[in-house]
Amino acid sequence: MNFTAFCFATSFLAATAVLSADEPMLPQALGMTGPSFHSDGPRGFLKPSKSIKPPVSNVAAVPAPAIVQSPTAETRLRRLVVVSGTMTPEALRETILACGQTRTPVTMAGGGNAPAPMLSDLAGLFGSTVTEDTQKKVLETVRKGMGSSAKPLQRVEVVGWLPSEGVMAVAVYPES
Repeated sequence: MNFTAFCFATSFLAATAVLSADEPMLPQALGMTGPSFHSDGPRGFLKPSKSIKPPVSNVAAVPAPAIVQSPTAETRLRRLVVVSGTMTPEALRETILACGQTRTPVTMAGGGNAPAPMLSDLAGLFGSTVTEDTQKKVLETVRKGMGSSAKPLQRVEVVGWLPSEGVMAVAVYPES
């Protein structure tokens, strides 16, 4: 470090110390017994003369989309939610609404993993307009994909649709 930079840094620190000694940086608390630097005004904190309020929105709260049992004629399958048949209706509704906000094509909720062959079989069904035939293909693909030779095939049924988002919810019930 050269001598000029050292002198500049020293003079800057000295000036800062002198200026900070004239005026305290923090407000003084109420009821101080020591000397005040502002003897001409009131002691303690002052109340603000204005308050900043958030802007008022005229837009009403957007209600949660309705979950229906059958899609509309122009609904396209965009996402599939596979849930356990043992989930409560409230948990099922929350899961469907949450999955409607994601971009994941297949979501497994309530335990379980989606096998890769099932995902590849479902890939061809996404983006197509939903018909009775499309729903049957999805149910059959999930039923075959979730079953194995070690455990019996499972009963699968549609438990809800979120048509505006193209989300189909399917419940998987283990056979007993």
